[in-house]
Amino acid sequence: MNGKWPKVMLLSAGTSLWLLYDITTATEAPSPALAILQYALLACALVALVGSAVMYATDR
Repeated sequence: MNGKWPKVMLLSAGTSLWLLYDITTATEAPSPALAILQYALLACALVALVGSAVMYATDR
C-alpha cells in the first residue's frame, strides 16, 4: 500500500478545518477577492480530501 494518500488526507483535512474556522470566526466581512480566494481554497481542499479518500479506499 502506498503511504502517500493518508498524508494527503491529513493535510487536506487540516487545511479544510483551518479555512472553515477562519471563515466562521471572522469578525468583519472580507473583501470580495479574499472571500473568493478562501472559498476556492476550501473547495480545492475538500476535493483533495474526497479524492485521496477514494484513492486510499481503492488501494491505488
